[in-house]
Amino acid sequence: MGFFKDLKKLSDQGKELREQYPVQQQLANAQASMANANAMMANMAAGAMGSTNAITNGVDAVATISSARQTGAMMNYNPVVELDLLVIMPNGVPMPVKRQEMVMQLHLMRCQPGQRLKVKVNPANPNELWIDWVNPA
Repeated sequence: MGFFKDLKKLSDQGKELREQYPVQQQLANAQASMANANAMMANMAAGAMGSTNAITNGVDAVATISSARQTGAMMNYNPVVELDLLVIMPNGVPMPVKRQEMVMQLHLMRCQPGQRLKVKVNPANPNELWIDWVNPA
């Protein structure tokens, strides 16, 4: 009888642990966080492809920062910033662009509303944009 008594005791302890530490909720939170991270990485990858296209096929333009917000994410110890830009196309037409950009900490001071940035932009798609953080506009 001692074996079955010990088995019941272990079962009761397992139930008590599951009640104290709800693993299902932690697992759901982890999955939601992973989905958010995957979405952010997909957006960043799409932005990188657009930047590459803008570097090779784009034209020089100037963008003014309308607003800048830190997303709370970091890449290589550099913050990811969401930028609202007003890009003045070469023909003079202003185009609003919103993008997430990893900004080196050295260049964070340039992420202020009203700052002008030198960019290369695809005239057919202003969302394909490369920001020159080194050279001032």
